[in-house]
Amino acid sequence: IARIDGNTEQALEIGEADLAIGFIPWLGGSLYQQLLFPQDWVCLVSARHPRLGERLTATAYAEEGHVLISAGTGQKLLEAGLVSAGVQRRIVLELPGFLGVGAVVGTSDLIVTLPRHIGTTLAETYGLRVHECPVPIEGFAVRQHWHARYHQDAGNRWLRGVLLELFGQGR
Repeated sequence: IARIDGNTEQALEIGEADLAIGFIPWLGGSLYQQLLFPQDWVCLVSARHPRLGERLTATAYAEEGHVLISAGTGQKLLEAGLVSAGVQRRIVLELPGFLGVGAVVGTSDLIVTLPRHIGTTLAETYGLRVHECPVPIEGFAVRQHWHARYHQDAGNRWLRGVLLELFGQGR
């Protein structure tokens, strides 16, 4: 699996990486790609959040404190959607990745906005409440990418098949 940076395509081409998985819109046309699943956005809050009920409104979203996850290519879509909607979040905590965010949200009154797949996984693990994001944010597709040189490689085909079976939208 390749790092998500400007060298991802080169790493796939020279065989340093077998696959790149994620939302990586800058990858060139020389690569094969396969849709694993579409993503939209959800908000997670503690099941005991003192002010939020069953429905999260855009007003309540803007008034509450937020955890910002700074990593991930989808974050640019989130920020663009918030700017487009004229919504400013009150960022209370910034984390470099998803590690620990479930515990933070579960023991506080903060909101985190995440892609649905990781959001529902964290909600199940930490007993969090999942809300639809009340702000229209552009979704994206999580894909697996590989170089044409390895398209017929038996090991690479097996690995792609396993990932499609585990994460494909038909599962």
